[in-house]
Amino acid sequence: MSVSCAGGPEETAAETEAPAAAAEAPGPRARAASSLATVLVAAGAPWRYQDTGADLGSAWSAPGYNDAAWAEGAAPLGYGEPDLATTVSYGSNANSKHITTYLRTRFTVEDASRVSELLVRLQRDDGAIVYLNGAEVFRSNMPTGAVGYRTLAPATISLPAEETTWMEQVVSPAALVTGTNVLAVEVHQSAANTSDMRFELELSATAAPDANPMSACYPFDMPTTSVLRAARKKVFGFYYPIYPISLENKDPSVDFWSSWLDPEGRNGEYRSVGGLMRDRPLPRPPWTGNWRQRDFETEVRRAIAAGLDGFIYEHPYKVSSNDANNQLKTMLAAALAVDPEFHIVLSPDFPVKAGDVPDPVATAVAAVANHPSVYRHNGAIVLASFGVNRQPVSYWATLRNQLSAMGIATTYWPFLDYAAPTTTLYSDWNDMVAGYSTWGSRPASSGETMRRWSVEAHRRGRMWMSPVAFEDVRHRFDEARVNSTRVYWEAQNSLAFRTQFEKAIEGDADWVSLLTMTDYCESWMTASQERGYVIMDWIAYYTAWFKTGQRPTILRDTLYYTHRRHRTDAPFDATKQNAPPMALKGGPSGWNQVELLAFLKEPGRLVITQGTDVRTLDVTSAGVTPFSVPLVPGTTPVFELQRNGQTVQRLVSKTPIVAQTVYQDMMYHAGGGRECTRP
Repeated sequence: MSVSCAGGPEETAAETEAPAAAAEAPGPRARAASSLATVLVAAGAPWRYQDTGADLGSAWSAPGYNDAAWAEGAAPLGYGEPDLATTVSYGSNANSKHITTYLRTRFTVEDASRVSELLVRLQRDDGAIVYLNGAEVFRSNMPTGAVGYRTLAPATISLPAEETTWMEQVVSPAALVTGTNVLAVEVHQSAANTSDMRFELELSATAAPDANPMSACYPFDMPTTSVLRAARKKVFGFYYPIYPISLENKDPSVDFWSSWLDPEGRNGEYRSVGGLMRDRPLPRPPWTGNWRQRDFETEVRRAIAAGLDGFIYEHPYKVSSNDANNQLKTMLAAALAVDPEFHIVLSPDFPVKAGDVPDPVATAVAAVANHPSVYRHNGAIVLASFGVNRQPVSYWATLRNQLSAMGIATTYWPFLDYAAPTTTLYSDWNDMVAGYSTWGSRPASSGETMRRWSVEAHRRGRMWMSPVAFEDVRHRFDEARVNSTRVYWEAQNSLAFRTQFEKAIEGDADWVSLLTMTDYCESWMTASQERGYVIMDWIAYYTAWFKTGQRPTILRDTLYYTHRRHRTDAPFDATKQNAPPMALKGGPSGWNQVELLAFLKEPGRLVITQGTDVRTLDVTSAGVTPFSVPLVPGTTPVFELQRNGQTVQRLVSKTPIVAQTVYQDMMYHAGGGRECTRP
């Protein structure tokens, strides 16, 4: 506790500060334990506190103690420090302050028998004792033996960095009960003339996983939704609303999607490129009733099954001529109907001309601000717009102020233009954002740039949302946008996806954004006609890893494949495809590989057969193994897992590889996975 931190009078010798503390090092396994845990009491949670300086004896820590008359406030609590959420009283005499402040909070545990250990993370200035249901579980910078309300902490916490250091202790869950539990803390000062006080605590639990019914669909046991939701790390899928499951609720054979896939559809509007799309959402028959909401509910359920916390939903700031683009309230209703804890991050579009004002954006946000499914971070609505650099930072400050004047607290998590991080790039945003993000780039090499951005964001005291995509391929041609149409980024089968997610994990990213779930013109990852649930299965695997901090153990052999329909240099019919050929925008050129991505519970031999071309790989350990071989035109790949000379699994590609094509198709087709009941 330092005078400079408090800005108060120097401390006198009446009851002098104790010697500076020999800092307690955080436990060596504490970070891993907390990353695996379900948070029971979160940092920033509300606490009841008694700050009168009274002697409460020992009964105050018991579960049945009546604390109804105590004050209440969010952590961190204390006095004399600039970042406190709640200021407590130290009494009327600055030279004879209260020695002890008492705090209590309650939390609920559904099944205490499943909890194997607890982790207490504590910020204390100066000392503290933590009780669970009346039993002491953690003592930090306090003397041994009995203590009273006048007992001093033996050492002074003197430096600001020490004051905010998390003291971490793994403790026994013996005192934990099923139902309501009480956590009680007494914070002691090292002297009566102390300059400041601080308290913050987080309690988390490591528990045996429940059975997740979706585990049958995956090579691993998926943690339950409640366990995944309790993780501090979040995963959101970017939802592009103009490409929903259905646009008009017609039979899939004659609906709008079928016209986009057909070169002659829509009176040949996209004849020159072979159709606007190469894929579509999994088709369904026409429905009765509110079919738009039912479709959204399906997509919400699929996202939950993969471990997502919600969608980032792009929406217009005014009524769109495309009614599919006017469905924000429908999506919010769908999220609430399926799961009130599945939330929608707002991603409002905005006017981009110089001199445009944010007034209509404020109106659009205010229209849904009170909906319970709108995502909030520390009580503030998160706005995560795409391409925010099209307006200056002052524009976004004005929008925030306008919403604040309406009583709507907001914070930003913007998708900034992609660039390598520096110590100054986008620093003018720092006071505006809860976290940084970018739309990123699509080659595997971009993952390292995103890892460096995570480090830089954390250096600035902000969070980081790391972008992850499977691929980006744009068959459409627009003469006004020559540089961004008829282009693709080389994803190298699953490598870009795997690398970007693994770099998010390595860089300790706080959030992941999946870019995107539904933009079938560029980058899509939700369940689709040409890929089934392949990408969603991979999302589930990496989301479980990202959120728990542990790579999932493979329990069920599962094979997936990816490859293109033809080589990148395959000849096409220029009399029909008279738009420019597809151009490589990023990543290595000439990548023409068939990949088997094998999730193996034990060693085995992988086999890829293309006609007479047979390639094998002996895998010596369980886990995830990519096996890539050159693509062979004129064949249909066959994939096998063998053990002891016997075929354990066999998978035939649904996509024959052709030597030449009428229209180029640069998307990666995919297949495989497990048979199960899915949303």
